[in-house]
Amino acid sequence: MPTLYIIAGPNGSGKTTLAKELIEEDGLDFLNADEIAKSINPQDISKAYMQAGREFFKRLNEILIEKKSVIVETTLSGKYHNRVIENFKKNGYEVKLLYIFLESPNLCIDRIRFRVLKGGHGVPNEDIIRRYGRSINNFLGVKTKVSHWILYYNGGEKYIEIAQGHYDNEIILNEEFYSLFTRGNKDG
Repeated sequence: MPTLYIIAGPNGSGKTTLAKELIEEDGLDFLNADEIAKSINPQDISKAYMQAGREFFKRLNEILIEKKSVIVETTLSGKYHNRVIENFKKNGYEVKLLYIFLESPNLCIDRIRFRVLKGGHGVPNEDIIRRYGRSINNFLGVKTKVSHWILYYNGGEKYIEIAQGHYDNEIILNEEFYSLFTRGNKDG
C-alpha cells in the first residue's frame, strides 16, 4: 500500500532533518516547498514561494496518480493538509503523520537564526510566532484523520518520542513533554 508521510511542526523544529533521515532509510520521494523555491530562486527563495507552491501541488498530484509513496513537509499551520489527507486516503494511501515540536516559538526563532548563519533560509519572526500555535492546534485536530501518528520533541540532542496513536487511540509515552506540548497551543 502506498504511504503519504507528513512531516510536520513549527518552523525551525527539525522537520527537514527528520525527513532526510527517512529518505536515506527508505529511498522515498520528498516534497518540500522551501526546497522547490530554493531551486527556482537560490538567491531569494521568498520571491519564489508562489511558483514553488504551484509546483509542489503539481508534483504531489503526479505522485498520487503514480501511486508512489512520498514524504511531504509542512508547518501544518494552514488548512490545505485536510484536503490532501482525504484525497490520498480516498485513493488507497495509508497516511502517517510525524509531528515535531519545540517548547516555544522563541526556541524556533533561535534555531532559524542559527540556520541562517549556516547559509539556510530565514523565516520572519512574526510568521514563526503566528504559525506556532496554529500548527499545534491543527495537529490536535488532524491526528484522528490519519492512519498512524507520532509526536516527537526535538529540544535536546535527539528526537524523543512523546506519544503515538492510531486514529482516536493514543499512547502517551512521556507525560511531562506531552503536557508541555499541549500548553503550546495556548502559549503560541
